[in-house]
Amino acid sequence: MNNPWVIGGVLVYILIMLAIGFFSSKNINDATDYIVAGRRLPLGLATAALFATWFGGGTSMGAAGESYWNGFLGAIADPFGAGVCLLLAGLFYVRTMRRMKLLTIADFFAIKFGKTSELLVSLITLPAFIGWVGAELVALGLVVHSITGISPVLGIIISAIVVLIYTYQGGMWADTLTDFVQMVILIAGLIIMFPIVIKDIGGFATLRTRIPDEMFYFFPRNANFSGWMFYVQAWIIIGLGSVPGQDVMQRALSSKDENTAQRASYLAGLGYIILGIIPVTLGIVGRLIFPELGNSELVLVDLAVRYLPNFVIALFVGALLSAIMSSTDSAILAPASIVTRNIMPYFKKLDSKDELKVARIATVIITALALATALWFQNIYDLMVSAWGFLLVGCFVPLTFGIWSKKANTPAAISSSVIGFASWILLGVFSPNTPNDIIGVVISFVVFVVVMAATYKKVAPRPLVDIYGEPIALKFRGPVHPKDYEPSLEKIEEGMMVNK
Repeated sequence: MNNPWVIGGVLVYILIMLAIGFFSSKNINDATDYIVAGRRLPLGLATAALFATWFGGGTSMGAAGESYWNGFLGAIADPFGAGVCLLLAGLFYVRTMRRMKLLTIADFFAIKFGKTSELLVSLITLPAFIGWVGAELVALGLVVHSITGISPVLGIIISAIVVLIYTYQGGMWADTLTDFVQMVILIAGLIIMFPIVIKDIGGFATLRTRIPDEMFYFFPRNANFSGWMFYVQAWIIIGLGSVPGQDVMQRALSSKDENTAQRASYLAGLGYIILGIIPVTLGIVGRLIFPELGNSELVLVDLAVRYLPNFVIALFVGALLSAIMSSTDSAILAPASIVTRNIMPYFKKLDSKDELKVARIATVIITALALATALWFQNIYDLMVSAWGFLLVGCFVPLTFGIWSKKANTPAAISSSVIGFASWILLGVFSPNTPNDIIGVVISFVVFVVVMAATYKKVAPRPLVDIYGEPIALKFRGPVHPKDYEPSLEKIEEGMMVNK
């Protein structure tokens, strides 16, 4: 592209992000501030953080690239499965997590299932997020390459450095503030872009006549059993696999209260699905306009260059960078938080200042590992989707049982995680063309139920308590409308007595 207006606009945008990171660092006093923003995010910031965290390179570039070739069916995992994940998190999970005052998802496993489960889940979580960060860095590198002409590799490296700097400085505070700015820019860019492209091709009526109907199918037609299994897998790989994700729960844990956490999940999930249709549709339209596109994951950038004036191109490219950077910084902070809270204490006891130092060092290490992953694979959508298989087969089942079953105990959780994860790895090696994510999570479920039934009378389940050891109320933790729940002292005390 080498457009000076666009390059100048992007440079200004990057400087603004770095300035926000520097400003945010002044509000960081300890690990709680760094990891969960002091647990004081209002609804607007919590929603923006959730939405912008997810609406990244996987959606704006990966999903658009998949829909370019395969239509809506190519983008089931993201944005549709991802949107469902946010709704499910709000319905069944975030109230409990916020009520427990956790800092990481692994804290839950430590409280409910013990230290071995905590370490096991932490080790499963790390490669998932390293893969996700790698996918986002690939997306950033492609955008930088497309607007400057530098090599994609150099673009990936520059992008990693920029995101690292402001995440290292400001942690969750920088993450949240940049997410809010990035969400506004992203929505503006998509709203400007979409009607211009649709109008140019003659409107929706013309679009349907010029593009095959199968590009708009939401369900497979004439699929065999295996085809349907892969379709279901596309829904659950992120729809269920991301529920135990530190990035999702970190936003809930950062909210000022559990009502805010639940509302933010609902709003972010609905917004994600609605706005996610735009890049998917533009990817399909891009197939019509650019029938022989070399890299389909750059279809949105090519559409912007073709249809928009210089100023709006700069805005739209800024929107793409916004979406991708907001996901990248979140994906870096999530595993860094787990390293700090749930892995390092096995080697050295940390005070609050030590935790902050370790969190920042871990941020650097995670970024470096993700950068190496990005340079090795250099594919956005496949890398992103594959990453969530780790959490689906290793963490989803014990988390869900741990929250909702009174009989869930430590042997069941550890067995479920180990056998589910090991079977998934073995299937990937010896049977890569089967729906291994579904098989892995089913095995994890069956193992949990069988071991729990065999051992819960011998190994008593641990109660749900907060990080300070105080029992939590067990009522009103599910899909309750916030207005229906005003937690009186009597209800809280009643819940505590039941838990005891």
